[in-house]
Amino acid sequence: MPSAGRLALASAAAAVRTAGRISPSLGAAAALPLFMNTRPRMAVRAEEMPVIEAAERSELPVPGVRGRGGHAVAYSWPAPQTAREDAAASGTVLLVHGWGGRAAQFAPLVRELRAVGWGVVAFDAPAHGSAPGRGTFIVDFHAAMAELQRRHGAFRAVVGHSFGAFAALIAVAEGLETSRIIAISSPSDSDFLVRSFAAAVGLGKASTEALRDRFARRLFPGETGLYERYSAARHPLPDGVRLLLVHDDGDRTIPLSESERLRAAHSAWLDDQVELMTTTGLGHQRILSAPPVLEAVTAFVSG
Repeated sequence: MPSAGRLALASAAAAVRTAGRISPSLGAAAALPLFMNTRPRMAVRAEEMPVIEAAERSELPVPGVRGRGGHAVAYSWPAPQTAREDAAASGTVLLVHGWGGRAAQFAPLVRELRAVGWGVVAFDAPAHGSAPGRGTFIVDFHAAMAELQRRHGAFRAVVGHSFGAFAALIAVAEGLETSRIIAISSPSDSDFLVRSFAAAVGLGKASTEALRDRFARRLFPGETGLYERYSAARHPLPDGVRLLLVHDDGDRTIPLSESERLRAAHSAWLDDQVELMTTTGLGHQRILSAPPVLEAVTAFVSG
């Protein structure tokens, strides 16, 4: 039997399609709240709890999706004392979860990174994990990353998953300081996010275009070129930044072609500083805890 959450989602999608058949404008109006939905919140699994409980917690102020204010929840795991005494191993790695995710998903990676001497910071974005709120978007992810950089300085590396990887790529292109970025299961741009959602709920072409316009007007009023600005495939990373893309060839949420597009774009800008690691059988979520991925990410951070 389908879960209650899946039944509710299917019912909402059916209502969106019905509205779209009446008019594209009504379809877009019905679709936008569903597109921005962050529920249900992901729970912390038992095996992740010891890592989360060991973290130092704090609040991160963010502007809120419409500038009304809010905060994210930050988690910090300082480098082991032995690593702090070794200048060659000093540094902090930032982890950025995806849409509907939370920092606890990175528990296996936190263990691996700290085992080889790195400090780690992460956060639950507004309306995710333990953070309050009913909505969020990329500006809040960027505000949280900027505040963590203010506290910890330039990052050794930034690791993002899904929407978090996309947000991290844009942040680094716009000035977040790091020498390495690992983008796991990343979309290439915000236009993909809108169009893939529209396809998933069955919106027609006219309603999809209306949704793109409504989304831009509602969240970024007065801003032009939204889809050009928020495209990780259109904006190069700074010189000297190395990029590792990790993607499963069977990912049903974000297809491998998105990372292939990112590799093609960034290879033209970063010469030999771009790598793509492809996995099989891990999907969109298990990829975060798979030993080969953990080993590759840790090696890339440390190399």
